Amino acid sequence: MKRVLAVLVMVWCVPAQQEIRVTYQSDQASVQFIVMSLAQQAGLGYNWQKSHDQTDPQCRRFVQDVRLDSVPFEAAMHQVLDAVGLWYTVEQGEVVLYRTTQPSEVPIHYSSGTKSIQYIVIDLAKQAGLGYNWGKSYAQTDPECRRFVNGVSLRGLPFDKAMDKILGPVGLAYQVEDGQVVLYRK
Repeated sequence: MKRVLAVLVMVWCVPAQQEIRVTYQSDQASVQFIVMSLAQQAGLGYNWQKSHDQTDPQCRRFVQDVRLDSVPFEAAMHQVLDAVGLWYTVEQGEVVLYRTTQPSEVPIHYSSGTKSIQYIVIDLAKQAGLGYNWGKSYAQTDPECRRFVNGVSLRGLPFDKAMDKILGPVGLAYQVEDGQVVLYRK
């Protein structure tokens, strides 16, 4: 019986919290700190670790001139999150952030001097909000992953095309496993 009541309370609270009005003002603040404040005003927690793991680096971006004055919680969240390509859900009374775009769709802007393939891939993965599985990639692609490339310049290419441009000439490809780029031979 207690479980049934707890579930009913949770189901009832989520829509009610969407209508709570929130206020927030700042000249500059990171997305995660704004969301944490808005969630607290709505009587919700914020799952910092899960949100960070799924949305870094977007969740750390700074938003300028945030002025929310008695705005419904849901509208406030969309105003903050839409600008950085994120969305949210409420899971077990906590706000959890997610990406709205797939990493493959993230436009890459990158330039470097001489770097190895794997260090370039690490840089590109970070831009797409992904990690890099060093051990598995190295085991599957050594020595190709250690080759040096001179003067890389990528402007606005989707992540997939940027990766193909770097990996294709050395006969490598990639896949994403658990939020991490893993290199392999074609």
